[in-house]
Order: sequence, then C-alpha cells, then structure tokens
Amino acid sequence: MLKLGILLHVNWLAVVYAAAQGYPLLAALCSVVSVVLCLRMHPATSVRLGLVATLIGMAGDIAVVAIGGLDFSAASPVLPVPMWMGGLWLAFGTSLPAFEPFLSKRFWLTPVLGVVGGIGAYTSAGTFGAVQLGEAGRLTMVIAVGLLWATAFPLLVHLAKRGRTQ
Repeated sequence: MLKLGILLHVNWLAVVYAAAQGYPLLAALCSVVSVVLCLRMHPATSVRLGLVATLIGMAGDIAVVAIGGLDFSAASPVLPVPMWMGGLWLAFGTSLPAFEPFLSKRFWLTPVLGVVGGIGAYTSAGTFGAVQLGEAGRLTMVIAVGLLWATAFPLLVHLAKRGRTQ
C-alpha cells in the first residue's frame, strides 16, 4: 500500500508539472501509466471505480469552474476542465479500493481528509501554474472544492467497500 500511495503522489506531481509546462497530453499519459501500474501493484484496484470517480470528479470540477472558483482556460481553451484532471481522478479512483479497508474503519475521517487534501491539492496545483483561481476568488474556491471533496471522498470509499463485499 505504501508503494501505491507513493505512486499516486508521484503521479500528481508529474501531471501537475507537465500541465503547468504546457504539456497536457503528457500530463494525461502520466495518469494512464499510473493506472496500469496501480492495477499491477495491488489486486484490489479497480478501473470501474476509477471511471466512476472520473465522472463524479469531473462533474464536480466543472461545477467549481461554473461558479467561478477555478479557471482552467489557460490549460484547456475548449473544455471547462482539462483531460489531465480526468486522469488524476481516474488514478485516484482506481487505487482507492486498496485503501478502503483502512478508510472504512475510520470513515468519519474521510470528509476531513477530503477537505484538507482536496483544497491542498488544488492550491498547490495553482502554485505550479496548472490552474488559476476563478473570478469569484479564493473563498469560493475553498468552499466549492471543500464541498466537492467532503462529499466525493466518502462516497467513493463507500462504493469501494460495496464493491469489495459483492
């Protein structure tokens, strides 16, 4: 599990750095490679949950952009949210079943980890230059991203547990 956690962090860094440098296809490819490695590293990983996480995460990110919390226009002039963001959600969701037994025992912690990790990740990505604050400002971003992750993370952990018990 430690290797999987390290892989996710290295993937996040590689994706955000590549996106900030203007290489969105390379950024997306990094996540695809990470998903393949996740599947080879741990038997519990699931592309199915990764796809669900991608749909939930991209819908949430589009909502954050729509209310002015984030701006990806420099990274994606056509789509409201760039595909490399979908890649990050895919890698995160694919790996989540491996962490589910630990997280399910401490389910109360998932919204807290979601808020802190989500806001921290988007803020850090902004520092790299991969994303900008939207016109509504920092408070809107913090509230919107916090709500997204406070709901998405527990929901995805619940779905991972349900997938394990079926």
